[in-house]
Amino acid sequence: MMIWGISILAIIMLLFIFLASYLDLKYRAIPSVILTAGIFIVFMLRPENLYFGIGALIFAILIQDLINDMSGLEFGVADIKVFVIIGLMISTLSNFLLMIGIFLVFQFIYTLLYHSMRTHYFVGEDINEMPFIPCLYAVYIAMVLLGGIT
Repeated sequence: MMIWGISILAIIMLLFIFLASYLDLKYRAIPSVILTAGIFIVFMLRPENLYFGIGALIFAILIQDLINDMSGLEFGVADIKVFVIIGLMISTLSNFLLMIGIFLVFQFIYTLLYHSMRTHYFVGEDINEMPFIPCLYAVYIAMVLLGGIT
């Protein structure tokens, strides 16, 4: 079933990733079982997108290694699981590549804004810990708006 050209599953995952984003911002922690359940649900409803879920997993691990090696920041398991959920929602290679491009641009802007705000407004807090799921939420919204996730 579709609402405004968007599947009910895409809308549910929009709310799901919003909740994960909120928890990441507020607590810097998300119960792993919730995200694993999200992966399972999307996989069961969209098994034909498994390759893009695996591709998202591999890309997220690459990003995790790059972020950790270059800046010492943590791109955690929760971030990787949200990436897999987004990957499982994608059904074409062109949309998968679009998602990667959007992520790279959004992550660059998000990191600049986040560090600028942290250094000016939250002096003394641990700047080595950065919530990444809000950026992934923005990527998901952009993909829905561009028709990459239906």
